[in-house]
Amino acid sequence: MRKLIITCSIVLSGFAFAQSSDNPYIYEDEPAAEEQDVFPSNPGDPNPSPVDQYIPFLLLTAIGMVVVFARSRKAA
Repeated sequence: MRKLIITCSIVLSGFAFAQSSDNPYIYEDEPAAEEQDVFPSNPGDPNPSPVDQYIPFLLLTAIGMVVVFARSRKAA
């Protein structure tokens, strides 16, 4: 029980710190990048991969994996 409380507090504190607004890489208004201005110091689109669409699926997959591994460990 104690490990569960510690794990939950670590996870929740990670969510709390993720919401802080002092991140220098978050833009309030996104800078405009031209086609010819794509080089290492200006990579272009700041959100190239749409991972946000898959967060519920990834969460359900992780919960399913925990259940499967817990059952297999309990059976062994």
